[in-house]
Amino acid sequence: MKKYLVIIATLFLLSACGGSSTLQDSSTPDPTNPSENLTIPDNRNKLSYQILIIGNSHVSGIQSLLTTIFENSTEAKSVTIETRSGTFLDTVVNDENIIGLINNQKWTHVILQGQKYSQSQMTVYSTDATVLWIQRAKAVGATPILFPEHPLFGKPQDAEYVHNIHKGIAAKQSSCVAPIGLTWNNTLSISTDLQLHSSDRNHASTLGATLTAFVLYETISGESADLLPFIDELQGDETTQALFGQITSETITNNLPCKF
Repeated sequence: MKKYLVIIATLFLLSACGGSSTLQDSSTPDPTNPSENLTIPDNRNKLSYQILIIGNSHVSGIQSLLTTIFENSTEAKSVTIETRSGTFLDTVVNDENIIGLINNQKWTHVILQGQKYSQSQMTVYSTDATVLWIQRAKAVGATPILFPEHPLFGKPQDAEYVHNIHKGIAAKQSSCVAPIGLTWNNTLSISTDLQLHSSDRNHASTLGATLTAFVLYETISGESADLLPFIDELQGDETTQALFGQITSETITNNLPCKF
């Protein structure tokens, strides 16, 4: 009889814990748990920036462009940038090397690009992986910045669609949303001859990536891109760079990336 009582007591304890023998790692944020929605760390006024960029091929070249912009800005902050690129955020969501990189260095900002979206707008992809990356960034005190990619050539409507996907993610899990595609649209509406796309009509040209870097610069620092000096090392003449700065700051004013 005692033997049966022990078995019953054991079964009761198992059922009280959810009836599962799989233990969840409590150190891993749960994207479905609202209590894990920390406020966005505001690191704009840090004396130095440590920036991590995670994304696919659309982040190519951004590290060097951002470095050049910061080196020529009036703030003259010390900036260190690392990039992990090549795939989508959900593909690397369990990548121990990148997770360890986030946890073992003191990042001020983590830029996240590579949320999947349907170019036909007929398929809805999960955003859970992006939510989890945001949580990981905030857990170490970094400002998470979502990077909605620019629209395909000839499809300006993509900009708002992709931007809204990322705004939806930020509504679930507080984060900054850099208005990259919206800035591209506003710039091309004024200067239609600018070659912002590469020959594949998908990726950014170096000039287009420069505009993207202007948006990220102001989103990271809070400093107006409109006040940047002409930077000879960047593509674009003085008129073009002045346009980039003006449209970037205007678009950010109308679409504030961060709700600190």
